[in-house]
Amino acid sequence: MAERKIKKLLPFGPKIKVIAPRATKGIKGLHQQGKLELTLRKVRLSDIKGSFMVIVAVDNIKLQKRIYQYCKKKGILCNSVDSIDYCSFIFPSLILKGDIVIGISTSGKVPALSRAIREYIERSLPENLESIKEILEGLRKSMPKGKKRQRILSLMALRLLNPRK
Repeated sequence: MAERKIKKLLPFGPKIKVIAPRATKGIKGLHQQGKLELTLRKVRLSDIKGSFMVIVAVDNIKLQKRIYQYCKKKGILCNSVDSIDYCSFIFPSLILKGDIVIGISTSGKVPALSRAIREYIERSLPENLESIKEILEGLRKSMPKGKKRQRILSLMALRLLNPRK
């Protein structure tokens, strides 16, 4: 679970620190590539001090609660995987296609549904989505701001996404 969250966050360029008694091969590999900091031991509350965001990916509910309460007290965003009661925010299921980011959420109530919707949307997106974005980006830059530009870009986007219509 932690490795999956990390891989979703990496494209956004965060500084990631993983503290755990054990790590997956994937997390160890990301550490070796210099993409994250890795400390192999049990987490201490002092490890969290000064963090912007904490993701708690453990099955230990008592530890989730303790970390969440500390984060809440210190004004640190906290997400406890699969424990909505110990979250100050919910991660959406993300689709990343170049500059295009799509987030789907059930507000943490049914993550499996968010994942299923994400997979459905991913299958529905055209292969050339990044090219469509580039065409529209160029057109947008070439036109003066205003409602006419918005209308034209909206129509072009629909046509490029649905060429058969």
